Amino acid sequence: MSGFIDLLKHGRKSKMSKRSRDPAINKLREVKAEAESLGIPETIINGLQAVDDLATAREDYCDSKTSTASEPMAALIKDTFEHPWQNVYKEGKTTWNITPRMMSGNLEGYVLKFLVSASKSKNVLEVGMFTGCAALGMAEVMPDDGKVVTCEIDPYLVDLARKLMDRSPHGKKVEILTGPAIESLNGLAKKNQKFDFIFIDADKPGYCDYFNICFSELLAPGGTIAMDNALFGGFDAYKGWYYANQEKRGHEWNRLKTLKNLAYLREKSKQALTTCC
Repeated sequence: MSGFIDLLKHGRKSKMSKRSRDPAINKLREVKAEAESLGIPETIINGLQAVDDLATAREDYCDSKTSTASEPMAALIKDTFEHPWQNVYKEGKTTWNITPRMMSGNLEGYVLKFLVSASKSKNVLEVGMFTGCAALGMAEVMPDDGKVVTCEIDPYLVDLARKLMDRSPHGKKVEILTGPAIESLNGLAKKNQKFDFIFIDADKPGYCDYFNICFSELLAPGGTIAMDNALFGGFDAYKGWYYANQEKRGHEWNRLKTLKNLAYLREKSKQALTTCC
């Protein structure tokens, strides 16, 4: 308790925390900045900073207790953060302004590794690849004859991810389907392909369609679907925040009858899991 009181009095002397995935923390930082500009007493400023530091410490603790990434994975994560995304967007090489925060990262990657390994999955489908962090992570724990099929709409990301993943001996297990995800999924369904594990982490307006086709046509008996961003960074829970022009479809998937108020669904030997990242 004394440590927290000291934190309230003096604050933390570290540099400003990175942008959080929690909108409540980001709002707190906005309030702190406004308070500083208004000359609010330092004890109040330090109190706001203490709350921020506690939240950041929680995230840092989780990261510190997660197993170390393999060398190829660590390099992929590093290169993703250091990639000149703003420049490639300005040059018209990417279809939208990309941020490295879209990457799954090491912590979430190990959650996926656990799910794939525990289920002994040999055929995995990913909807939304980005630079290949999750795809490569899942491939790392799969047998030599295992395969990850991943869908990505942006040709620039396809080329970049291929280069990053091919530095790992497990990159050969990853097949990339280029184009709109729904078209790739329909194509797989027509071929009657089945997958033991499916990870959906793509454009939120498309989640309903992705889930429906994956659960009804692509998921093998006994298989599992994991869907990321169940709380969409908390925005759906906090209300009042939406992507422009995506209010209806962006949150429709969270109101599906099969997912409403559920983090876990089991039906006819198939199961679905939503993760709140």
